[in-house]
Amino acid sequence: MTSNQNTDQNRHNRQFDKAAETLKANADKSAEQTTQFADAARDGVNKLVDLNERAAENTQHIVQKGVETASHQARQAADRFSRTLGYTGEGSERLARQSKQNMEAVVRCGTVITQAFQDTSRIWLSLSQKQWQRNLDGLNKLARAKSVQEYSAIQSELVREGLQSMVQDGKALSETSARAIEEAGKTFSGIAQQG
Repeated sequence: MTSNQNTDQNRHNRQFDKAAETLKANADKSAEQTTQFADAARDGVNKLVDLNERAAENTQHIVQKGVETASHQARQAADRFSRTLGYTGEGSERLARQSKQNMEAVVRCGTVITQAFQDTSRIWLSLSQKQWQRNLDGLNKLARAKSVQEYSAIQSELVREGLQSMVQDGKALSETSARAIEEAGKTFSGIAQQG
């Protein structure tokens, strides 16, 4: 009978060891896959950041060229208009100066808005990249939890941190937008004071 108990115990120990090895192998494989996923996600976000920066630069260039073309055409139209109506001398110069100032304001405002778009895009992509990293770190923390209580505590901490980050990220984006609006307003008010 003791021999049967020893045999059963040995068989049970072997099964337990085999199950532990399988569990460890699965945990190692899962950790490796998580690392690979994190690396791939980070690479993807970095490529998105680069692509978005290039798109923003191209947009700024296109807007700048469009505004310059519009400014040139407006100057020509103002010249034709003043000649047609017979404005000469001081009246013509005043109209030309006012037209030029208005177009300069539009050009500067376009530049400010384009820069704000670029800044906001960079901030948004940076925040997205940080959120990806926080999510991956959180998954790793959850995977290492040793009990239901620890899992629940980690999960509630991650939710709190996520909400806190969302508030901070929203604040950063709104501050960038507010600065752009303020700068555009200064541009227009500066031109109005000159006129």
